[in-house]
Amino acid sequence: MYVLKGKQGKINLLLLNSPNGLKILVRPLSAESLGVRSTSTYVETPDLRALIDAGAALAPRDGLLPHPLEYKALKEERKKIKYYAEKSEIIVVSHYHFDHFSPFFNTLDAKWTWCDKGFASEIYSNKTVYLKNIESSINFSQRKRGFMFKRLLSKVASKIIEADNKTFYHGGTTIQFSEPLYHGEEGSKLGYVLATILRSRGLTFIHASDVQGPISEKTLNYIQKERPDILIISGPPTYLKNVDEKNIIKAEENLNKLVEDTKLIILDHHLLRDIRSLDFVKKLNIKAKTFGNKVQTFAEYQGRKNLLLESKREKLYKENEPDKEFLKWINLPPQIQAKTLPPV
Repeated sequence: MYVLKGKQGKINLLLLNSPNGLKILVRPLSAESLGVRSTSTYVETPDLRALIDAGAALAPRDGLLPHPLEYKALKEERKKIKYYAEKSEIIVVSHYHFDHFSPFFNTLDAKWTWCDKGFASEIYSNKTVYLKNIESSINFSQRKRGFMFKRLLSKVASKIIEADNKTFYHGGTTIQFSEPLYHGEEGSKLGYVLATILRSRGLTFIHASDVQGPISEKTLNYIQKERPDILIISGPPTYLKNVDEKNIIKAEENLNKLVEDTKLIILDHHLLRDIRSLDFVKKLNIKAKTFGNKVQTFAEYQGRKNLLLESKREKLYKENEPDKEFLKWINLPPQIQAKTLPPV
């Protein structure tokens, strides 16, 4: 577990029970390098405990449903998110994609999120929830999801705060939210996201979920202005077949700028849906080291092996053929399958 000891200090590997006084504890929980779509992250300072983007999901890929190993990963990551939600007083919702929050579905979504209103209530009950405004800088699908989520959230949360471009104070810790930033390139039809900035005792941590690089120059400038010590950020979506190559190049250029001044960049999410992404991360880390800095995935930060299960799905089905019970589940009628957890 990396903990920065001060602006001039080094990043050291410390145990959670280290007696020397933690400043900002950052624990990346769930992401593509660990087998699911997510950027869920737990952050702790002497003044607060917060869980950012308490969601995880799977998705279709190459005409195949997720492999049993992916469902096993989702099961484990859901347990992890629930555990850290219980520890937290604050939950942050950066935007309304299902891999970034836990929706209050009336019935269990057994295929993609393993979530329903019961699970969501366990995450958000009696919490202060900072969330993306649903009235401005938001596309239609996210506005619709956000409206339903906020209406049901109001029944269980202790406080709901629209956080766009606002700063809040908790003892010696400030929690600041960006203005809405583009979900990828400027003008993206995918809408906007909020970055979360925590400052405590001279240290700065930024969680910039779906900025995809960043691709946007405006987003790059915003991050550079805030001068993070630790930055969690999604890389560009190189796995998409119709992605504009100019955006990939721009994202790589911007990441190369960020590694010069950021002690630790934890790079994951969209980028890690591509099997080639580890070469991308390795190349960035080589440059970061020349400045005394580091680039890692969520898995590497945890000292674990990169899984990248989604990017390997077709290969997994060929080399790790599912058992008969799982194949029966795959062939269930869609309406029944959607409400029936796969046998993993």
